[in-house]
This record gives sequence, C-alpha cells and structure tokens, in this order.
Amino acid sequence: MTATTLRHRSLKASAIALGLALALSAPAAAADLVISNWDGYMAPDAMSAFKAATGVSGEVVVHATNEEIMGKLVASGGKGYDVVFVSSPFAEVLNNLGLIETIDHAKIPNLANLYPEAAKLPHDIGNNFSVPYTWGTTGLCYRSDLVKTEPASWNDLLAPSEALKGKTTMLATDRWLLAALQLAKGYSVNETDPAKLAEVKDLLISAKKTLLAYDDTTFYSKLVSGEALMVQAW
Repeated sequence: MTATTLRHRSLKASAIALGLALALSAPAAAADLVISNWDGYMAPDAMSAFKAATGVSGEVVVHATNEEIMGKLVASGGKGYDVVFVSSPFAEVLNNLGLIETIDHAKIPNLANLYPEAAKLPHDIGNNFSVPYTWGTTGLCYRSDLVKTEPASWNDLLAPSEALKGKTTMLATDRWLLAALQLAKGYSVNETDPAKLAEVKDLLISAKKTLLAYDDTTFYSKLVSGEALMVQAW
C-alpha cells in the first residue's frame, strides 16, 4: 500500500484520490464535480448513486497514465478537475507544486475506517492531501498455454529464454520498472547506494535488448493476442 515498502510480486503503489484546490478548480462540464480516474476503476453506477444520495452531480473523465493527468493539471494550473486519482509519487509532486488543497478530515468521517497503515504513507503521513483509494500488486503475467516453463523470478523476464525474446514487456513508469530490477539483483527497492544502482542500470540496459516494449497501458491486449507472452503487470 505504500510507495516505498514493496514486496516481491507486490510492487504497485496505492492509487489515491486528491481534492484539488477549489480556488483553482473550474469544472470542465455542467456537473458539480469533475473527477479524473483510470478506466474501469469506478462502478458504472457510482456517480448516479452518489447524486441520488447527495444531490451532487459528477462527471468521470478517464486518463490513461499518471503523466497524462499530471500534464493537464500543470498546464491548467489545477483548473478543470475537482478530484483526481493518481499514484502516490505523483500526489507528492502535485502537492509540492501547490496544485492540491489540504483535506478537511471533518468532512470525510469514513477516514476513520482506513487501515492504520493507510494513514502512514511516507509521501503523506496523516493523509493531509491524499487518501488511499485502492491498492494492488505488480508481478509477472504470462501465457501458460504458450510458455513451457513457469517463471520463478524476475530474472525470467529480464534474461528470457530464446522463445521469449521479443515477446516480453515491462512497465514504463520508472518506480515500478526499477523496483523489479532491484529485486532481481537481490537489493531493496529503496536501495540508494550508487554502486548498486549502477548495477541496476546495467541490468536495465541489458534487459532492454530482449523486450518487445515498455508498456503501461496495452500489455494485457498484447498478452491476449499473443504478441507478448510474458509481461510485468498490475
């Protein structure tokens, strides 16, 4: 659930909902709230149920990557959205840029129901400007009907067999990409020693030669079509 404490095959940081500064917000549509989220992360009837319960209407717009919504927010000075969902490292950047407001906990009583760990995220201890919304794992997905040997470690992706060369993908987001490489070397995902990071860099360069692509968004479709046989996925 954290951005810095990650386990083997559990490398995805929590997605978080951020209240944008109301003074900067100018809803892009007639809805009372404009929310940006990844596709499929909210139930189709979530906003209609919310309106029925509160009388407040909402519009959900979709972004494909953290970088996409970050670019829009930076370019607009925070205007156009009321709530956005991004991964924790990006929340920290948005806060440092002054694009999000401090959360009034008195208006969100359900914060009391969060796991205790959720209030101790390194990027925002106490949930001052972000609230964990979901968490998941990052690991290896593969076509068991086409891959003869079950993968046992990250090295099966980073130094693949001949049959897998050109048939693998890794995530394009640096945090999760590098975490897999650090684990493959036997290092902590929080390793900062320059010499060890140089080894990780060399492994990254070597692994690139056998990859089909760095891909955050279409790796599942590549897996289904058979274009890729093993992918780093969340």
